[in-house]
Amino acid sequence: MENLIVLVNPRSISGIGDSTLPLGLIMTVVNLYQKFRIVIIDQRVEKDWEAHLLSLLKENPVCVGVTALTGKQIKWGLRVSKIAKDHGCRVVWGGIHASLTPSQTVQHPLIDYVVAGEGEDSFAELVNALASGKTTKNIPGVWSKEHGFGGERPLVDLNKLPPTPYHLIDLRRYIKSGPYGKTMMLCTSRGCPQRCTFCYNLSINHSRWRGFLPAKVLNEIKYILKQHPDIRHFEFWDDNFFANAYRAREIVEGIKELNVTWLVIGTHIKEIYNMDDDYLASLRNSGLKEICMSPESGSQKIIDFIKKNYVIEELLTVNKRLGKYNIRPIYSYMSGFPGESDVDVKDTLNLMFNLKKDNPNIVIGTLKPVICYPGTPLFTNALELGFKPPEKLEGWSNFYWGNYNNLKIPWVSPGRKRMLTWIYYYTLLINPDYVFIRSKLFTFVASLLCPVAKWRLRRFYFRFPVEAWVVNIISRIVTG
Repeated sequence: MENLIVLVNPRSISGIGDSTLPLGLIMTVVNLYQKFRIVIIDQRVEKDWEAHLLSLLKENPVCVGVTALTGKQIKWGLRVSKIAKDHGCRVVWGGIHASLTPSQTVQHPLIDYVVAGEGEDSFAELVNALASGKTTKNIPGVWSKEHGFGGERPLVDLNKLPPTPYHLIDLRRYIKSGPYGKTMMLCTSRGCPQRCTFCYNLSINHSRWRGFLPAKVLNEIKYILKQHPDIRHFEFWDDNFFANAYRAREIVEGIKELNVTWLVIGTHIKEIYNMDDDYLASLRNSGLKEICMSPESGSQKIIDFIKKNYVIEELLTVNKRLGKYNIRPIYSYMSGFPGESDVDVKDTLNLMFNLKKDNPNIVIGTLKPVICYPGTPLFTNALELGFKPPEKLEGWSNFYWGNYNNLKIPWVSPGRKRMLTWIYYYTLLINPDYVFIRSKLFTFVASLLCPVAKWRLRRFYFRFPVEAWVVNIISRIVTG
């Protein structure tokens, strides 16, 4: 019987239209799929995932691999690990959380190995050792309960990797319907050269940006279109798509020939600010519809504190120029940083409304409380201020914005946490067509309550936040 590897993408927050490809798992086995049988279980789209896993465990796989972000995915990943260990199978964890806390993660009794950082080479070397009965000691990038850390591994050369094995999943499960037709997501690069203090990139990618060559990106788009010609729109989920403007321009020119539209989920305000009119016109003519950017704050003090590396005047210029070229900006913001005052929060709310005034076509975005994730400079700052992180892996499953009020954050009082949470819900209500939520119930309620939410936000008045209570209840229903 051929050697089997089982990979699991745990569920997280349901009901928000999350049909992103499990690209992390797909890429992890890019050096293995020709030699091993690979089965990917995605709990988000597979209702009978447990029965499927149990049937595969009967075949005695080489290992079960689990990926997880900080938050709810950890809870579901541990459930998978328990099932695997009960059947005598070795368990390997990877993904961002395990990469940021590898020592703590590998100490868990349900976990045998952690692949820290990129998995293409590390996981392949580990699996080959397990399958052949060789030692797993001193494998770079791998933490072992038995042998400890095998040492650092260099970042992967993306353009030396084999073609992305999309055939390992049913792509039809990840095609979603949207305002531009049938939609598929892709990722064309890794990392970001910026040094934002709240971002995982500093630890995982060491503030380095690497991109697939334009020809490879365009070939992947053509492959997907050949398999599913009904797809009309692509979302690029890069951390910073325009970090290399020349590379991006080549991709843009190629997309023009494919008769599709597209949007960019991740980029930096500076990258757009530095574009000339010819570049912006080329983006519009290629079918680019939207660009998602994160100003994070309307307070220059906070922007500088988190090292966001832009000034507000640049954002105002970008906002107007994108309006001129009919490219829709999608914005997002955060609150609750150490040292942040009510004045800083008010500055952010004022900025949101001013951007909308200057360019009515924008998605105004939300102001969400920040979570200090391990491995980031902001987390180090939090520790200095008295923050006590979880002592066990299970504790990290509670670290997500929906549980913000229950987190012990030394610099934010309980009353202020409640206020910041209400502000988030009110900013959510002023986005009835918010791109990241596809609940018809939310859209209906938000369209009714939007005027009240705007009134409260403009006046910074949150006494008896009945409307926020309503959206909180709906959020719990929708997100599970």
